[in-house]
Amino acid sequence: MDMIFVYAASFFGIPCGIIVGVCSSLFNAIVIQHIFKHVLYALCCITGTLLTWLFITRQKTFENRIFFWIRLVLMFFISTVVISLEGSLIYSLFFSGSVGQNENSTVLFLTYTLVLQNFGLILSAFLARLPVNLFDKALAVFGGYGIYAGINAFINFWNTRKAKNAQKNTLP
Repeated sequence: MDMIFVYAASFFGIPCGIIVGVCSSLFNAIVIQHIFKHVLYALCCITGTLLTWLFITRQKTFENRIFFWIRLVLMFFISTVVISLEGSLIYSLFFSGSVGQNENSTVLFLTYTLVLQNFGLILSAFLARLPVNLFDKALAVFGGYGIYAGINAFINFWNTRKAKNAQKNTLP
């Protein structure tokens, strides 16, 4: 669920998503993990933002709801696979030699169970992340869209109300 606000911000555009993703990764690295190199996971946030742009925001309109939901589901599945791959590479290259808070205990258990079965570290880390990321990215993508839709509805309501008040004040 660490990327729900990244996806929500990404629906507003690339700069918003990248700023939220990098800042949340920096906060997580410094305040929660106490390991600065944990900020490398910001790459996953940037990927989520770019995939949101590729599948959703560059389309300019959301008028065709069926195609929008198809693109959203496709983005969810591709995000799951790509971010799982990125996470496994980051873990394998930078964190596999250390034991600490940098990994979910279930993912660690699955990773090293697969390593013991001779799958290799990167493949094991990738396969261990897939089930966790399926659930996580479902919440992040669809929850992020829900947050975006709520904020967007509030902004539209506020602007409509403001326009009505301005119109009422200009009438004689």
